[in-house]
Amino acid sequence: MSIQGLARDIMEGTAPDCFGTKLLTPFLSVGEWFYRKGYERDRDQYLKNPAARARLAFPVISVGNLTWGGTGKTPLVEAIARKVLAAKKTPLILSRGYSHDEVEQMKSHLEGALMASGKDRVLAAKEVLRDYHVDLGVLDDGMQHWPIERDLEIVTINALNPFGNGKLIPRGILREPLSALQRAHIVVLMHVSFLKTQDLRDLRKKVAELAPQAKLVQAYIEPLFFYRGRDHLRVSLEKMRGKRVTAFSGIGAPRTFQLILQRSKVKPVRSFEYRDHYEFKKKDLEEIKKISDLADAEEIVTTEKDFYRCKKLLSETLDPLVLATRVQFMSGEDILDDAIMNLVGVKRR
Repeated sequence: MSIQGLARDIMEGTAPDCFGTKLLTPFLSVGEWFYRKGYERDRDQYLKNPAARARLAFPVISVGNLTWGGTGKTPLVEAIARKVLAAKKTPLILSRGYSHDEVEQMKSHLEGALMASGKDRVLAAKEVLRDYHVDLGVLDDGMQHWPIERDLEIVTINALNPFGNGKLIPRGILREPLSALQRAHIVVLMHVSFLKTQDLRDLRKKVAELAPQAKLVQAYIEPLFFYRGRDHLRVSLEKMRGKRVTAFSGIGAPRTFQLILQRSKVKPVRSFEYRDHYEFKKKDLEEIKKISDLADAEEIVTTEKDFYRCKKLLSETLDPLVLATRVQFMSGEDILDDAIMNLVGVKRR
């Protein structure tokens, strides 16, 4: 196992009790100490001085997470924007500008939604307001974005690995201590369809203890269809049923991608996992193609996030099938709808 792989297992609480784990853990703990100090400085600068936070000219929803990647926040942002558009209102999605893959993906899905990205999201919002009317702002990955005041704090949790080992980055996967859940108005438990009933019950109880003030929503990511990268020609799930595929991804929770593929009834025979936001190189894709051919895979599949990150290169080199997905709600969607419509001034029937 690579050092990177072992570090990730330690962070997620799944590392074996071996010499490598014992050797690496102290170094990660030192990193955690420095991370905590920086986090507390940034947090206190704004939360202890509310006047330092900007109030935008429209109501704002923050969609964020407590952990590092893979919680389904970007698909949830899309779902919220669709609800606003369906109410004939205009959403503005404000992204951090760290990576363009989520922005490109959302642009392809949300006709009529406004988008702006950048480190200074206050400035980005003001620039949009010069030319457009905005009914609701949505902060993508907003929980730790301190400069902007928000009217609704939504926190997404990966139900398959809610809190890792309970430690802060890089010792664990937490971006904030668990006590930060007390800021949440709504907690969305994502990927709940993969949990056993008792495990889900235990998680709901844990979240209720950590955030008794928050309302709970349960959701999962549903596969819709595949489409060819180069020409976007759709391929139904039924047509892909039983086909041998090679899967590759560079996302925060590759395990969920594998589970969603299994739900779509394909048969992954090879899988390649890269770090989150990985910029694929031609040699990576050539290696994927070579091993896929040796495994007699019929197709190569990837996520939309990965496709839009390296669209040109992937189309020219592999022309993979891309899995299109969407958030589906198991319970609590009315809670989300009520909160959104209240902010945009629409009465629900």
